[in-house]
Amino acid sequence: MKENAFYFFGPIMMNRIVATTVGVATAMALSMPFDTVKTRLHTMRPLPNGVYPYSGMIDCISKMYRYECQPGKMSNWGAFYVGG
Repeated sequence: MKENAFYFFGPIMMNRIVATTVGVATAMALSMPFDTVKTRLHTMRPLPNGVYPYSGMIDCISKMYRYECQPGKMSNWGAFYVGG
């Protein structure tokens, strides 16, 4: 990111700040959904019938998409970025 900022803006003092901001935003956008799924899997508790709500990572992603990311329910992909 720092090399790209130098290419676009030239040798200015703000290169480090701009590059860090863009790098952090990119890293958060790419890693946050996986962190949300991991947190849900680590903190799940059994339901009253004794079964866990998620059986794995793919099941967790599909249930999050099915129940929390539907535009018809006035929600979006923000469910994967909770806590960001």
